[in-house]
Amino acid sequence: MFRVLTISLALILIGVPAPVKDGGTPNPAAKPATASAHQAASAEGLTYDADAERDLLRLANEARAQAGLPPLQQDAGMTQAAEAHAAAMVEQQQLSHQLPGEPALSQRLATNCSLHLDHAGENVAYACSVTQAHQGLMHSPPHRENLLNPAYNIAGIGAVWNGFVLYITEDFGHSLPTYSAPDADEAIAESIARTRRDAAMKPLQRIDNTAAKTAACSMAQADSIDAEGPRDHAVLRYTTMRPENVPDSAARVIDDRRARGFAVGSCYSRTPTYPSGVYWVTLILY
Repeated sequence: MFRVLTISLALILIGVPAPVKDGGTPNPAAKPATASAHQAASAEGLTYDADAERDLLRLANEARAQAGLPPLQQDAGMTQAAEAHAAAMVEQQQLSHQLPGEPALSQRLATNCSLHLDHAGENVAYACSVTQAHQGLMHSPPHRENLLNPAYNIAGIGAVWNGFVLYITEDFGHSLPTYSAPDADEAIAESIARTRRDAAMKPLQRIDNTAAKTAACSMAQADSIDAEGPRDHAVLRYTTMRPENVPDSAARVIDDRRARGFAVGSCYSRTPTYPSGVYWVTLILY
């Protein structure tokens, strides 16, 4: 029995933006911006600022355009996650990527949006204005790396005023296309055919066997590739974010000259191990 497990890890880059001193207090040399009626909040309360969120996204995309990168698209679910984290930072009066009692970034994004993400990152900051915050982030190497990461194509930005201090969370991600169950199986079958063709080997006959689908869904339910499955033939199990690509370790098995046919079953599922979702795949080789 062959088992392959591929895992994509979320990247969280942590750094302190320039407008914030090491002690965690706003730079006293920076003059507070004059807040509009939409932005203003009392010293005790806080206010979400949609205008600031749009401005921060615009500034991020302007910086990306100058670097020759495509723009980030705003996602409502990611924005909701970013706003909730910004508000939590206000409540606890600290900058952090994971506050006490708060889920990690991957779980926060998965809870708030249905995107199929294989990478994610986050910037956090506070400042006295949108411009000051963006300039500080761009002058901080790890924050700038997130803003100008060519892999990211989606974003959600949360901006919350606490008095005249603006707390900001910028969440980034790389969103992949999602497949229906039949389309996922077809994409996997096509990738198998391509792998055999590239190796100058005869194509495998595709065989309809519901056991492959059952085994894939059992793995998803168990959140483990060690779930029970068929044992009468060689079985290849793996997880993948991209069903159109065969993992390298799986390709070595598919290129077995003794193989004559295959059955494929896949099951897309979100699990504790893969909060943003993954395709669980079972291949039965004959």
